[in-house]
Amino acid sequence: MAVKLPLADELAAIFARASELLLTDETVSRALELITAAAEAAVPGAAGAGVTLIDADGRKHTASASNTLVEVADARQYDLGQGPCLLAWASGEPVLVTDVRNDHRWPAWASAATELGLRSSVSAPLLTGDSALGAVKLYARDENSFSPATVRLLELFAAQATIFLINAQARESARMISEDLRDALAHREIIAVAKGILMARHGLDEDTAMQDLLMESRRAKRSLRDISVELVSSTQLPR
Repeated sequence: MAVKLPLADELAAIFARASELLLTDETVSRALELITAAAEAAVPGAAGAGVTLIDADGRKHTASASNTLVEVADARQYDLGQGPCLLAWASGEPVLVTDVRNDHRWPAWASAATELGLRSSVSAPLLTGDSALGAVKLYARDENSFSPATVRLLELFAAQATIFLINAQARESARMISEDLRDALAHREIIAVAKGILMARHGLDEDTAMQDLLMESRRAKRSLRDISVELVSSTQLPR
């Protein structure tokens, strides 16, 4: 099936609209929903689009899906541990499936996709440096729905989705630091004592002692006050 891809100015308009989210408090979920909807709309014949995220421990989840069919098709890949989306993530390369019935790379998933009425797919990894955060994918009910040109287009959407993820992670880190600092101001007396303990115990300067408290707070996912109270309570003060 021939696929008419959007013109350059249409793609520019999509990405310009998407990029506005980087300047707002929109969540990463909302950003990925926009990318998913735009990717599906950009390719006639697509039965659905989605974004899979995979963490450092290999845990997989569909962060955005245009419909239930995408969620189910993704879940089959996760359950079976095989499929085009997972290969795109693992290899860092786009994966094109022209007809699942004639593709022998993942027999179990090909059978599951056929049962769902899917015939073709294309997946592009979310690349950051030498690693991948997951993949963007399109599914179709007809064979030969996607071409190498579709692959290149989906790589553009994957690049945009990666930008959202990186910026969202940076915003989240900044938000956590801001919350820690607000907590510090609200409970500065107990925190000052905890900081003094670290300075005396490890020969640290004031700034380094504060950084150690902040890092422990984020690592343990507990408030700075609670970390300080615990440290003070566990320290035998001289009589």
